[in-house]
Amino acid sequence: MSLQIGHDPGDRLGDSTDGAEVIRLSEKGLVSRLFGLLFTKKNSLFFFVVLPSVIAGVYYGLIASGQYVAEMRMIVRTIGVSEKFDTSETREGRSMIGGDSLTQDSYIVANYLKSPEIVRKLDSDIGLRRYFSRENIDPLSRLSPDASFEELFRYWEQHVDTYVDGPSGIIVFTVRAFSPEDSVLVADAALANADVMINKISDKAKGDLVTRVEGDVNSSLADYRSALDNLRDYQNKTGILDPLSSAKMLSEIIGKLTEQKLQLLVSLKSLEAANAGNTARGRELRRSIQAIDDQITLRQNSMAGAASGANTQLSSSLTEFSRLETRRIVTQAIYESNVRNLDTAKSTALKRTTFMSIFSNSHIPEESEYPNRFSNWIILTIGLLTLWMTVTLIWMSIEDHRV
Repeated sequence: MSLQIGHDPGDRLGDSTDGAEVIRLSEKGLVSRLFGLLFTKKNSLFFFVVLPSVIAGVYYGLIASGQYVAEMRMIVRTIGVSEKFDTSETREGRSMIGGDSLTQDSYIVANYLKSPEIVRKLDSDIGLRRYFSRENIDPLSRLSPDASFEELFRYWEQHVDTYVDGPSGIIVFTVRAFSPEDSVLVADAALANADVMINKISDKAKGDLVTRVEGDVNSSLADYRSALDNLRDYQNKTGILDPLSSAKMLSEIIGKLTEQKLQLLVSLKSLEAANAGNTARGRELRRSIQAIDDQITLRQNSMAGAASGANTQLSSSLTEFSRLETRRIVTQAIYESNVRNLDTAKSTALKRTTFMSIFSNSHIPEESEYPNRFSNWIILTIGLLTLWMTVTLIWMSIEDHRV
């Protein structure tokens, strides 16, 4: 007879579950003991200060690629500025070498040298990204060959610097690259593009100056032609070329007729005094005097417009003619003034030149200025040590409160 001891399947399931829990608890305990081993006060100094400092020292001392700085100094100058046409520009004073030093233009150039537009131009002209993504550059400093334009622009901002001296307008432009030749080449290409930009702005300013004055000339010419057409139409309508001349002529005629009338009246009075007023001579004199009176009345009505049947009234036409003639004279004067301004504007545009003058050119650097290996390593080490001490003090304070 054999004795068999049976095991309940439910007991087996419970044993396996308990075993899994034991394994998990063991793992948690192992992780906890490992965490406690690594993050003791002594070990934390090693892991958070000593080890990163050693890695940084190896990187700065053996791996980090040297960066060479090319520096250029320049100034933006404008010559041939006309006070008449450029009153909006602020001058900081004339230079002893001639021309105006416009600080505003210097800030424009400095801003352009750090703009996305010049990055786009340089990447198209010289392949800017390849100078910062060479294989001999250390991985932490290297730009990815597949970097987006935004990444390239941010990288460019980190490797160039511009400074404008306010009183003098001098621009200091520096470029950092990973070889001496690259730094000079990129700096020269950037300034060449900046010079093109300055020339475009200068040409556009001159073109706008001439275009604006040409627009004034064309507008005033159209007004002058309109005034001439209105005056000619009025003369054709009334049949009077010059009411002033016509009025003067009528006045002279009326004066002569009045003189003749007076002579005839004198003769008639003489006949009446001799009691011969009813003779044929007297009647002839009366008819002549009446005819002269009719002519004088006609001329006077033509001037003053008293007669209801008068076709042309010199008094009213004189007012309209004076208005049209005044408008013609004014528009003619404005047109002639604008023509003179156009000649002056063209002369000013030909004489005016804005240019960028480089007085300290870049030379191939002999030593790398960045990174400052020892200083960077010292700063990093002191920063890590300070952070470790701060965290440790907080940790110790928490432990003391627990006790």
